[in-house]
Amino acid sequence: MPFHLAPYLAKSVPGVGVLGAIVGGAAAVAKNAQLLKAGKVSQREAAIDTGKETVGAGLATAFSAAAAGAVGGGLVVSLGVAVAAGIAGKYAWDRCAEYVEAQVKSRAPELSDDALADELK
Repeated sequence: MPFHLAPYLAKSVPGVGVLGAIVGGAAAVAKNAQLLKAGKVSQREAAIDTGKETVGAGLATAFSAAAAGAVGGGLVVSLGVAVAAGIAGKYAWDRCAEYVEAQVKSRAPELSDDALADELK
């Protein structure tokens, strides 16, 4: 008997978030693979960006689903709320990630990229 992942995940808001993380993570891997191939980013930078994009996409998708479910309404209203909540969720995640990175860098400006990565763990 086959397992159908998408319908299974679509049964709950956290599941929808996981599905969003899968899609967002796949898109980030594709983007970073191209940047790596072109020599524009290091493996470490690609991995960090992929992680941030994966988590951000998952959170934004879950927030979007929760907001659309809470508001209800017709198709247009639900789509509008879902899009607005998704944008707001991803924007908030990106700003928080930037803030954390800036705080770590400001507290340890002498750290190399390798030491900085270890510090973020």
